[in-house]
Amino acid sequence: MNNEYHISSFVVHCLPDDIRGVRRAIGSMEGSEVHACTDDGKMVVTLERDNRTDMQVAMEALATLSGVLSASLTYHRVEAPDEPRENQ
Repeated sequence: MNNEYHISSFVVHCLPDDIRGVRRAIGSMEGSEVHACTDDGKMVVTLERDNRTDMQVAMEALATLSGVLSASLTYHRVEAPDEPRENQ
C-alpha cells in the first residue's frame, strides 16, 4: 500500500539553443510539468510521484536529460494519502 505522495520543484538550466528539446523531454515525463521558461534557458519544473524511489529516479532522469546543464531542487513535499492534494 502506498502511503506517500511526493511533489518536488526545480530550477532547470539549459543552453538557449536546447530549450525546445529540453521542454519536450520534460513534457514527455509522466507527472512532470514546465511552469515557466526564460529565453536564457531557465525553467521552473515540478515532478509528482507516488513514492520516494520513483521520485529519486525521476530527479536523476531530469538532471541527466540531454541539454540540461543543471537541475536545482527548490522544494520537496511529502503528503500522506489522507491529505488533500493542492491541485484537486
